[in-house]
Amino acid sequence: MTAPHSKKRVCYYYDGDIGNYYYGQGHPMKPHRIRMTHNLILNYGLYRKMEIYRPHKATQEEMTKYHSDDYVRFLRSIRPDNMGEYNKQMQRCKNQRVKGTRECYKENLKEAKLVFVYQAVDSF
Repeated sequence: MTAPHSKKRVCYYYDGDIGNYYYGQGHPMKPHRIRMTHNLILNYGLYRKMEIYRPHKATQEEMTKYHSDDYVRFLRSIRPDNMGEYNKQMQRCKNQRVKGTRECYKENLKEAKLVFVYQAVDSF
């Protein structure tokens, strides 16, 4: 337990690339909000009261701690130019999304997921 007079240490993980992704209207992830929050932290000087780290890129093994092996393989192989080959997986993805999961591909999702996952991995 922390004593009431001791200062708590705040660590903040941020990757500037995270705001480069857009998942489409209606998707719950809004990476531009992360970038806006980071700009507020900088402009209000809050960064002086915390340690800011750039997280490492998650490995395939680290991603499977949070996602199924099939889903990670899917992310590694799908690209905008071969999406037609993955219609079955895309339909399953849409069905899963309806059931409450959010593992769904959009362009550049693999890179964006790596950014989010490695931020989560580094924070533990």
